[in-house]
Amino acid sequence: MASQRPPNKPAPVPSAKRLPKVKPSKLRIIGGDKRGRGVLYHGDRTTRPMKESLRETLFNIVGPSIKGRVAWDLFSGTGILAIESFSRGAVFAVAVERSRTFAKTIRHSADAIEISEDQVEVLMGDSFRVSPKRMVTVREQFLATPWVAYFCPPYALWTEQQEDMFELIETTARLAPPGSLIVTETDKFFDTETLPLGPWDVRPKGNMTLSFLETV
Repeated sequence: MASQRPPNKPAPVPSAKRLPKVKPSKLRIIGGDKRGRGVLYHGDRTTRPMKESLRETLFNIVGPSIKGRVAWDLFSGTGILAIESFSRGAVFAVAVERSRTFAKTIRHSADAIEISEDQVEVLMGDSFRVSPKRMVTVREQFLATPWVAYFCPPYALWTEQQEDMFELIETTARLAPPGSLIVTETDKFFDTETLPLGPWDVRPKGNMTLSFLETV
């Protein structure tokens, strides 16, 4: 006989639904010394890797200016932007990821294509908290070397944590050497007019929008 719940005991609360995983795969590096090599995507759909077509558009716009810069992949997920930036000539890159599992995957991907921690650093923690502290020390280490900082989080963060996102953009712009570049990726419904600082160079592409700001 099936057991029954004791009287007056509430029914269990169903757990929150998680997006189903997709099959793990590799994201192709599309330019630079590591062109054609792969970066592991573990298949967890809470991580949204930038589509290859959009990544190609991004690097076509950024162009050769990525060479010699420090790159920041502030909501890293797979680490593809940090790793691709280094492949294309960045002198150093930091991939910030709050998930321990995802951070280990980024490190594994970098190691597999012979990129050391001294070249692409994986910084585990909440980007809103750990990134500004690391930016201070990186600026001291690389002095006036300009940065490129990618703000490509899950789209929900632009609305659910908008104040935090805008504050981190402003902090990055304040700490970055002159001539640095800040890049945001939002969905097409986000009002880019609300982005702080500016004016931004806004480039819509399909269902997504890239926006660029050079620091002074």
